[in-house]
Amino acid sequence: MRGAEAVLTRKSLLGRACVVKARMIKGYRAKELDDKLRLERTRSEARLLHKAKLAGVLCPTVLEMDDFSITMSFIDGERPVMGDTEAREAGKILAKLHDADIIHGDYTPANLILSGRSLFVIDFGLGFISNDIEDKAVDVFTMLKAIGKDGQKDAFVSGYSKYSKSKSVLARVKDVEKRVRYAF
Repeated sequence: MRGAEAVLTRKSLLGRACVVKARMIKGYRAKELDDKLRLERTRSEARLLHKAKLAGVLCPTVLEMDDFSITMSFIDGERPVMGDTEAREAGKILAKLHDADIIHGDYTPANLILSGRSLFVIDFGLGFISNDIEDKAVDVFTMLKAIGKDGQKDAFVSGYSKYSKSKSVLARVKDVEKRVRYAF
C-alpha cells in the first residue's frame, strides 16, 4: 500500500506477521533536507507509538527500526463502522493520547482498526507531542468532522470527556470549527 509519505509492505519477522513502513524519497527536495526530514519523522513516529503503548493505547508494536523505516506488528482487522459504541471508544482512546500529550495529527476512523472487539490506532506519521489545547482541539475536530453523524459525535464527546481538560478542548473545538468554516 502506498500513502503520501510512505510505502507499507507486509512481511514476516521471526514467524510473526508484520508491516514495514518505509518513508519514500522525495525527489523534489534537496537530498540533505529530504534525508533529515525522513529520519526525524521516522524516529518521531516510533517514539509516539511507544509512548502511546505506555499510555494504554492499543497500537502496533515497533519491532525494528532503521533510518527511514519502521517494522511493526501487523494488526489483523478492518476499519470500524462508526456506531455509538465505536465512537465512544474512539473518544476514550483520544483522551488517553491527550493525557500523555500525544497529538495524533490525523485522528479519523481511517486510522483506526477494529480487531475482534478492540480498537487499535495506527499511523502516527503526522503526530507530535504537545500540551497545547489548540493542538488537541484540532485532533478532536478532525474526528468529529470525519464521523459526521450527530449521534456518533455525541458518543465520541462522551468518551473524550474522560480527558481531564476535555471541557477546555471542546470549547476550543468551536473556535477551530468557526475558523475552518470560513477558510474556504
